[in-house]
Amino acid sequence: MSMLTLFLMVLQGICFLIWASLSFRAIFQIRAIAVGQTDRLFPGPLSFLRAAAVWLRDPANRGVQVLWGAALVAVVMPSVLIAVTAPLVE
Repeated sequence: MSMLTLFLMVLQGICFLIWASLSFRAIFQIRAIAVGQTDRLFPGPLSFLRAAAVWLRDPANRGVQVLWGAALVAVVMPSVLIAVTAPLVE
């Protein structure tokens, strides 16, 4: 395994941790919105979808949404780079 591949895999792991933490944050925020809308401790899937729509439209969450999307791209890109550069390195 080349140093470039190792570096890209470590970078991908770090990006995945960032993406996962942002995903959990979003899920918990959406759940809080759903609980607030329904006054039920365990809102159903449709309530969650309605709350997700509210969360997506809220301008206060725009920064987190952009960061989540950038982290998602950063998780995928090392795999693409490894696939493209692996034949060149070996």
